[in-house]
Amino acid sequence: MNRWRLHGDRGAGLIATFTGLLVFLALLLFAVQTLIAAFARSSATDAAYEGARLVAGARTPHDESALPETARLRAEQFVRSHLGRFGAEADLDWTATTWDTIALTIRARPPGFLWSALGAVAPSTIERTVRVRVERWQ
Repeated sequence: MNRWRLHGDRGAGLIATFTGLLVFLALLLFAVQTLIAAFARSSATDAAYEGARLVAGARTPHDESALPETARLRAEQFVRSHLGRFGAEADLDWTATTWDTIALTIRARPPGFLWSALGAVAPSTIERTVRVRVERWQ
């Protein structure tokens, strides 16, 4: 009568295999997104350090301003180019700069494709502050 039952369990594992594949792909997607976010944080820290170092080591007089304008503009251009599209939306803040230290704070939203879809679970804004001493030649 029902000839499909006579041939055993053929096709019974299809749902389990499909579910396992979906779980594997979801975990793989989560791992890739986490690595992208970690790389963005590391790149932001590196760019902030290099930008502050460029200003602190600039051969411009630090007499009239604690933050030389030409060195700051050059450093901001470097930071944004180092970060690429991620750096175009970054906020660069130099307000913590003193006469002895150059401080650069980078605030940016980490790039990604998964976090924006999750909404409330999305990672917080990347905020990195780097301070570099100003070298004075005697």
